[in-house]
Amino acid sequence: MTSIKDILLQRGPLLSGELARELARATGSSDNTASQQVTRSKEIQKIKGFFVSQQALCYLEEQTDDGALYAALSHAMLDHGKKYWYCLNAIKKHGGIISQKYLECYTNYPVLPLKSHLPFKTIMQKFVKEKILIYDGAYYMFSPKFEKQNTTYLSYNTIELIKEDILSNFESFAKNIGLTSYNTGKTFAEFGKFQWAFKGVSTVTGIMNNSSPGYLLADILIGHPIYENDVRFFIEKLKHIQSFKNASRIIPFLLVDDLDRDALLLLKQHGIIVGFINELFGQKYAETLKELITILNNAGASLKQTPEKYLDLLAELKKYNEGLANNIRGALFEFLIGHIHSIKSNSSVTIGREIYENGSRHEMDVFVIYPDKIIIAECKAKKAKIDYETVERWTNVKLPAFKKWLNKQETLRDKPVSFEYWTTSNFDHDALEHLTDFRERSNRYDISYFQSGEIREYAKKMKNKKLKEAIEDFFLKPKA
Repeated sequence: MTSIKDILLQRGPLLSGELARELARATGSSDNTASQQVTRSKEIQKIKGFFVSQQALCYLEEQTDDGALYAALSHAMLDHGKKYWYCLNAIKKHGGIISQKYLECYTNYPVLPLKSHLPFKTIMQKFVKEKILIYDGAYYMFSPKFEKQNTTYLSYNTIELIKEDILSNFESFAKNIGLTSYNTGKTFAEFGKFQWAFKGVSTVTGIMNNSSPGYLLADILIGHPIYENDVRFFIEKLKHIQSFKNASRIIPFLLVDDLDRDALLLLKQHGIIVGFINELFGQKYAETLKELITILNNAGASLKQTPEKYLDLLAELKKYNEGLANNIRGALFEFLIGHIHSIKSNSSVTIGREIYENGSRHEMDVFVIYPDKIIIAECKAKKAKIDYETVERWTNVKLPAFKKWLNKQETLRDKPVSFEYWTTSNFDHDALEHLTDFRERSNRYDISYFQSGEIREYAKKMKNKKLKEAIEDFFLKPKA
């Protein structure tokens, strides 16, 4: 006789209502009997609390390994729990990780109490409780059984810095042409109980309602393809706030770097202004940002295929926005060290490799597999000296975690490993003393460290003019 397990193996994860109907059809039992069997079954896993009619998504434990569970969950939420789907989609679009402040914008959950609506924090607690998401106090990410994270903290955080720079430029643009009143623009601000990437007071004629001002509200989507469903969160937020009694008049903006035609038409149908980055701030600047984001999202492949491309983009970015170039200097320094190793070895280089070991997340800034060894490099592009506490955490917390992780990797465990620490500044006295002592007495690790002076000498010996110039002109302090 066909069992619940047989149906799930054949069809994949199913909502409980559909699973019960399939079971009734296969066994000849009544719908009620089949529904009770599904409810009482101990051989299946269930995700509850997100679907109409108190349904649950039913699946088998073995279905968490092939991506089928996320696909089924996303499809079920889109059709039977749309308000929850916005959250899944936002995290998926950002590579499996997103900060809370942006997720608050990209969903249509209120951030303040609103009648007949569950607030953002309550809904997110449901996602975490059902082990769909993990929350570390600042970021939400998919649980590994649902979806593998396909971006790194490095690339995500750098793209966030780019977004925030665009929002700052947009604030200046709106203020300078009189769309918003002086000094009223705010990023990540609440309006109408919902969160927005930008909010500004507008006293433009036609936006004023008698003596009450209107508002300019904006969100930003860049760095990934944008389709019709991806912009609906913004439309839904606008519908909510415009349904309020005595609602303020608004000017809605969605800032994008690219957009599918159907998404563009949908936004225009709802009277939303689409702010293309190239039209607001210039074609060349927009292209530079877009290429930079592409490199960030494909760091290892970019270093292998076009190793100097990031240096060209750095030069372009400095022309248009030196402030942003300096803000993302840390990420670019990791590319620089990865580039150096790619020149030396022609080996596999990974930027921002993350591991979970000893109960915590740890990031390998640069991870290089040479034919005869492994290099793991720590990279700090800072103006201030590196202090003892920072170095002590690297030697006593991160290195043991890295070594433990390597010992679990069958193809890596027998290779010698070297750890490097690169800084564009210098180590303070205590930090340098600790590093020197640690290197001399350690029989487990091969340790190297490079301060600004060593990096400058290193650059002189290299036969790559563009790389040497970038090291001297952008990453290192001028000589005293």
